[in-house]
Amino acid sequence: MSQQRNAHAELPETRAPVGAATRADLMAAGRRLFARRGYDGASIRAITREAGTNLGAVTYHFGSKRGLYAAVLEQGLRPIAARVDAAVRSEGTALDRMLRVVEAYFAHFEEHPDPPHLLLQEVAAGKQPPDVVLEILRSVREGIAGLQVEGVTDGSVRAGHPVLTALSVVSQPIYLALVSPLLRTVGPVDLMDPATRRLALEHTLAFVRAGLTPARRGTHP
Repeated sequence: MSQQRNAHAELPETRAPVGAATRADLMAAGRRLFARRGYDGASIRAITREAGTNLGAVTYHFGSKRGLYAAVLEQGLRPIAARVDAAVRSEGTALDRMLRVVEAYFAHFEEHPDPPHLLLQEVAAGKQPPDVVLEILRSVREGIAGLQVEGVTDGSVRAGHPVLTALSVVSQPIYLALVSPLLRTVGPVDLMDPATRRLALEHTLAFVRAGLTPARRGTHP
């Protein structure tokens, strides 16, 4: 009898890790399939098959496929938002910190190449990203746009539209992450090669620096 009680007492402790593992498996499968097939092309059946779970697991853990998609995007974007925030809050001129933002994007996409594909497939399809994603993107935009305003004040960044400047700063790392497979064929530029990736980073930093540095007096902007 006491053995039965002990067995029942252990159930809550064993169920939690199993549930967490299933959730993680669904997130990993969703990330792979959403990146490859887009939201509409990744069915719940395909995701659960990939994760090795039953059909009801997505609803149980995330409420819906949309809920899983939002969780996958949030998991991919929160870390880059944290890296951008750290760069924005670091020491140095606004231009110095803008360049650290570029480095943050390169570092993150080297470790996690899926977020641009996950997000832009939905954007290309004319769909609205989940609210949590919009909140993350707004925070990133505000941080970088704030640097542009600071930079005009400290003299390290030329005057311009803050939001458009923010988009210009992040567009190259995002674009290179998106077209990396294509570049290996048509470039040929293999961004999986560490030396080539470092070259691409240095090129982008030089490009952003040249675009943001105020023109000296007596020269054309």
